[in-house]
Amino acid sequence: MSDDALRMAAARARAAELMPYLATALYACTPIPTPLVPTAAIDDRWRLYWNPGWCRDLPVIELAGLWLHEVGHVLRDHAARFSELLEPVDRAPVFNVAGDAAINADLDGQVSLPSGTVRVTDIPGAQREMTTEQLYRLLLQQSPTAQADCGSGATPGRRPWELGDDGATEARLGLDPDHADQVRRRVAADVRAHARSSGHLPTGLRRWAEEILEPRVDWRAELNSVVRRRAAEVAGRRDYSYARPSRRAVPDVVLPSMRQPRPPNVYAIVDTSGSMSSAMLSRCLAEIDGITRRSGRGRPSLRVVSCDAATGAIRPVRSAAEVILTGGGGTDLRVGLRTVAESRPRADLVVLLTDGDTPWDPEPPRQNPGATYVVVLVAGDRVTPPWVRKVVVDG
Repeated sequence: MSDDALRMAAARARAAELMPYLATALYACTPIPTPLVPTAAIDDRWRLYWNPGWCRDLPVIELAGLWLHEVGHVLRDHAARFSELLEPVDRAPVFNVAGDAAINADLDGQVSLPSGTVRVTDIPGAQREMTTEQLYRLLLQQSPTAQADCGSGATPGRRPWELGDDGATEARLGLDPDHADQVRRRVAADVRAHARSSGHLPTGLRRWAEEILEPRVDWRAELNSVVRRRAAEVAGRRDYSYARPSRRAVPDVVLPSMRQPRPPNVYAIVDTSGSMSSAMLSRCLAEIDGITRRSGRGRPSLRVVSCDAATGAIRPVRSAAEVILTGGGGTDLRVGLRTVAESRPRADLVVLLTDGDTPWDPEPPRQNPGATYVVVLVAGDRVTPPWVRKVVVDG
């Protein structure tokens, strides 16, 4: 092991000593030295990239702060949180700065950080208790010039210095999403236990741990907001179209007409595999009744399809009483997603009702790029891909 690698190892041990409740997360990371990264960054598989030349000039205590800072991004799942905002990609560096400030608010007074690190006090009007999203909105109002790039663990997108899964050795594969979630829950439990035993803990970390272990999101309100927002977006679309030319006569010119609003096309894919109990299916049917009320009136805008490892017929319904469920075999909702993507009319909103025990594709179906996808988990939280909006049914 090189002297630089020994110093980084010593810094990780020092970080675990300073904040022992984060030790599980620190040692779940895979350190990778590379001159390609300007300073240091972390990817979405918890691989911490560090530039030996840059780190060589930092004392071990500041390298310990660097470890704690970078692991803060993946613990708080900043990349997924930015994706959920549906913001333009060019705003990712601003969100990165907001995440840096939120993490460092918890580290200030606990550890030493490298010079030039952004702090909450650097943002006019910011307060230490603000979330990353609040700091991000505040920064946008100020036309920020500061930018940061802490890797795909902070904002989505593979960086030039990051290893691809195919090119990494087994020792450098990092964490998959399931293991990452397990680490987060373990660390959250350690944070809460430390708070109960000592009473001294940074505010942001305490709040994060409680959100992980005791989510307080009203899932019905969350599902309501997603369905209604997507319905409003579709109903509010007015644009010019040449499908029906305008009646206004202009010599030698064909004018388009205004396209009128329409109810959204909503598809519901119901998981009918063997792992879905009758109670779970009843819960799915109850939500289908709710979706028909939320998605608009006028004509049957909800179409339902059963799916286990194969799909049944797609049926337009006005209520759950009209739903016919078939299946009972294995689970592969990717089949149902492809069926819906190839169906007409094109889906505006696709709602998957499932226990989450299914494989996922890394990207949504390409046949219908404009659709919004929501997965309603009726049996507790599970890992889902970043392109779906997750709603967890609690109890």
